[in-house]
Amino acid sequence: MTKLKKALLSKSLFRQCYIICLFACNISYVHYIAYGVLALMVVWGSFLVVYNEITRRVSLRTRYGFWLHALIACSVITMFIHLLHNFLFNFVMILHLAICFFIYYSIHTEKNLNFQHELFNTARILIYSTTILGFFGLACLILGIQFEFMSVKFIVYENRFTGLFVNPNQLGFITVVALLCCHLMIKKVFVTGSGCRRISRLWIAACLAINSISLLLSDSNGATILLIGYAFFFFIYKLFGTESSFSAKQIIVRSLSCLLAGMVIVSSVFLLRTVCQLGIAQMIKNNQSISTAVDINPDDKSQVVTFEHENPNLDSGRFTLWYQGGEMFVKRPVFGIGKGNIDYYGKEMFEDGVKFSKKYGDLAPFLVDFHNGYLTILVCSGITGFAFFCIFILRFFAKTTKHVLRDESLHQSAFPCLFSFISAYMIYSLIEVTLLFNLMFTVVFFWMILGYTSCFLTKNDPDHPIDHITLLGKKFRRTLF
Repeated sequence: MTKLKKALLSKSLFRQCYIICLFACNISYVHYIAYGVLALMVVWGSFLVVYNEITRRVSLRTRYGFWLHALIACSVITMFIHLLHNFLFNFVMILHLAICFFIYYSIHTEKNLNFQHELFNTARILIYSTTILGFFGLACLILGIQFEFMSVKFIVYENRFTGLFVNPNQLGFITVVALLCCHLMIKKVFVTGSGCRRISRLWIAACLAINSISLLLSDSNGATILLIGYAFFFFIYKLFGTESSFSAKQIIVRSLSCLLAGMVIVSSVFLLRTVCQLGIAQMIKNNQSISTAVDINPDDKSQVVTFEHENPNLDSGRFTLWYQGGEMFVKRPVFGIGKGNIDYYGKEMFEDGVKFSKKYGDLAPFLVDFHNGYLTILVCSGITGFAFFCIFILRFFAKTTKHVLRDESLHQSAFPCLFSFISAYMIYSLIEVTLLFNLMFTVVFFWMILGYTSCFLTKNDPDHPIDHITLLGKKFRRTLF
């Protein structure tokens, strides 16, 4: 086998290249090239899905794979129901689902793969890249370098810091991912298991500092909730996952400790965000006053950056989006309308279409979303697809929770970190573009983390590699063919 052929058939190489390509799709101006590469990557990923299904029957060996098969089948039915509307894009979404399910999540089916080595490499790339990009982004902010070119608002977008990224919410998510990667890197068992050389503590410290400041200045409520949720769930694990049994008194005391810790974490983060925003805003104001030799008018919004939402509403328009999503669900409740048809139905049902769709211009059919991962699945796949997804995620989450609370062999590994991120992400998904029907870094990274978590489950639960329904389907297929 030639080196080129070996590389093309490597799922591990594809996973790392694909996630980095999706990451690059969020970098200003680089994203124009990255989206072109992404199209080729989807073709490569689709080939790998088919090739590995023919040669290794990956889908039949995937833990809880029956429900993922059912969800894809539901999406195919939805696609053919709406055959005349955005068929091609809905088909691409099905390929996207297959890549998420049977290349990322199904990592646990690959024998002799050091998944910790793969996770380490990905985390290392993200740490280096976010630190460098974040440094230059903050430098441009302090120096007052900001402009708009080719529909990209560089550094500041609607009074919020974006750094070198195209959107403050995407910046917020990426910074939290970088903080997760830093946490993984200080896990000695994880670093040893990966077989890689540890990253310098100086790099980790720089990554923590730069990405924390970037997160606070982005004013992303969703990403802030994701970080708070991560810290909170990891604290819960520390209280309840490190011992095998508790008395009634211990349960009460530790539960109250969790509530108190939650309040402290929330208040501390939001207080720190306010202080950081005021401090940096004052620094920029002083620099502008010195460089221009005139006073800055605080009433002139074009001159003053405060890093706060221009939209004063707490929901930032999400309530309207959720209402419109509910109306679309009622119209097609069983199999949904398909991701590609959200904009089409929006124009048909509402006078101005789906809220914020005009911001996307010609790309609205591909980018419009309800900023709620669960609602998006419900509208796109109907109650049928939503039920399949819920069964899968609940079964997976129940198994993961059992192991994180009871399996002592996993306590010093990266497993608790991954569990905490997944738990926080499920809350984050209530207010952001997440979970499934979007070809984005925020979605694929979630399935990548699910995949690495499933590797820990399979490694420590070898007697139950797949669920009984998948096993039954496998036996039926063997009998039939």
